[in-house]
Amino acid sequence: MDSSFLKNITAVLVILTVAFLGYYLFIQKDQSVLLLDGDAVTEQLVSDVQKYTERRQQLDQVTLKTELFTDERFQSLVGYPTEVPEQPIGRGNPFDEADTN
Repeated sequence: MDSSFLKNITAVLVILTVAFLGYYLFIQKDQSVLLLDGDAVTEQLVSDVQKYTERRQQLDQVTLKTELFTDERFQSLVGYPTEVPEQPIGRGNPFDEADTN
């Protein structure tokens, strides 16, 4: 993959995250007035955002090498499937006596 493509994807994800966080905080603004302990809610929200940011940073460090899929040895692989013959399953009348052949 092209590094500019990854940068664009990362930029879009960051913008969406900031927009979602802004929307979430805007919606929670009206609801936090009704809560008796607004500080605990804010601390929990900050904690959740920090966890999300740490996980996003870990995922940003992941790099995928796609050279394997373009390698000629990978492209030349051929499958050799074995056809399984169809066999009858069970018996017509389950209450008949079993065949002992």
